Amino acid sequence: MTNLSRRLSTTLLIPVLLGCSIVQAKTDGVAEIILPADSRFNVFELSNSRGDGTFASPVGKVLLSFVSKDGRYCRAARFPSDSAVVLACREERGWKTEAISRISRAEANYPANFGGNMPEVGEAVEAMRASADLLDELEIMEAAARGWRDPAPLDVESLDARHILKRTSQIYRASKTYVDSGAVETVYITPSSKRTGETRFTTAYVAPDDFRFESTMNDFGTIEANFVVGQDGNGVNVWFSVEPELMKDIATVQEALDAGAGISRDTSGMIPGLIFPGTKLGGDIVRLTDALRLADMKVDGVDCFQIQGFRQPNTGQPTTVWIEKDSFLIRRVYEEQDLKEVATKTTWSYSPAINVPVDQDALRF
Repeated sequence: MTNLSRRLSTTLLIPVLLGCSIVQAKTDGVAEIILPADSRFNVFELSNSRGDGTFASPVGKVLLSFVSKDGRYCRAARFPSDSAVVLACREERGWKTEAISRISRAEANYPANFGGNMPEVGEAVEAMRASADLLDELEIMEAAARGWRDPAPLDVESLDARHILKRTSQIYRASKTYVDSGAVETVYITPSSKRTGETRFTTAYVAPDDFRFESTMNDFGTIEANFVVGQDGNGVNVWFSVEPELMKDIATVQEALDAGAGISRDTSGMIPGLIFPGTKLGGDIVRLTDALRLADMKVDGVDCFQIQGFRQPNTGQPTTVWIEKDSFLIRRVYEEQDLKEVATKTTWSYSPAINVPVDQDALRF
């Protein structure tokens, strides 16, 4: 299954997996901690911990598992005797209840027939998960082996390319603030000439919605193309200096980031597409196929993982990504393309920072 189909399938299946149509919210204002003495504890703690089917229990069944934006392991489980689906996240003392949906006896005993409206648990899953992907069997086994603590493995040296890219995606999704600045250098090579174009860019973000991106492309030496996206509580604004009318009907930040892909040399979506999922053209840098971890190296004096794989659509030329080992932020991207009449060598260079104070001027459209 492709990353895209997996993402779509998990999103569409959440109402079916959870299968609740009648919702009851907690009203006491205090989240319950499910402790080891509670029979539900082992359902959350042990289900599938050594592979599919581990710890099959009549008490309950885990439906899905994921990593939350605040870095906790979370699981949703159905408990027939309680006529409830419970979403809980692992904390030091036990599993903290985050949402409960009440279900009918028929729903509790015939899960294959589940459907109906998205319950509170389903909405909470969508709001809390750091990545579009749910945990797979291997990731569940790894999480259980670590006692459901610290979604990032402690030994970064043992991480393979898939884990590094997944963690990178989670880090951007969970960010409270993010800023960067950088440049794209594209070398155009023909049989008779060679020239270099440059695009400069800046990004500023404060969760959940305040955002500004700006790029200035000067690939051809005579025309500068300035592209700006701004979002706040009042909506989205977009500006394109060459043809402003092209941006007049854009309604969402995702549409704006897609619109700027070409004129920003992919920078409008490469990182912002990780912060704002739902773009058609952005965020694919963490979904490389056939990804391999190469030898680590320093970029601008910073220790980085070096990952190589293929973006989609696959042009046959690999993309190399350098990711900071301490922060899991993308530092550099490089790829080559061999077109019919011109070959290109493109380098994206980033100076990123996460969860730092952001000046309001950096967000002003």
